[in-house]
Amino acid sequence: MDQLVTAHTRTLHVLCGAFLVSTIVYGLLVLLVPPPEAPVVMQTHPLLWVFTGLTVLNILTLMPGYRAMLAKARQVYAVSHDPLPLLNAHRTAHIVTFARLEAVAIFGLLLFFITGRGDWFWYFNGVSLVGMLVLWPLKEKVEALLQTPQSGQEQLA
Repeated sequence: MDQLVTAHTRTLHVLCGAFLVSTIVYGLLVLLVPPPEAPVVMQTHPLLWVFTGLTVLNILTLMPGYRAMLAKARQVYAVSHDPLPLLNAHRTAHIVTFARLEAVAIFGLLLFFITGRGDWFWYFNGVSLVGMLVLWPLKEKVEALLQTPQSGQEQLA
């Protein structure tokens, strides 16, 4: 079981690392590509509020979505004790969650290229990076996920 947990954690590190590196590449783009001389749209603050609203909605639904993606697999694991379906659901949940966090960085990148405001990019990218670091997969978290749940009879006692 330890080898399975180690391999799963390593796979998650590679996948989540790719998302993390892509947000760093976005930062390099902002540093290396000059902003547009004039904003593409003149009223830029409404666009900021739209992307901020989408980001807040995204962040608020991140963990409920993550838990929902694992719920069925946890039930199957409680009955079958086969870790593969649970680990597959866990990997998928991490990919979706990190993709949603990367979307926040992309909102910032879009704001930079539309408005020329680098500070707005760094706010969005910072939120994305902090979220990725908080949700970084750890071996201890995977081991806790695979802890054998109590049977239904023991829970009733």
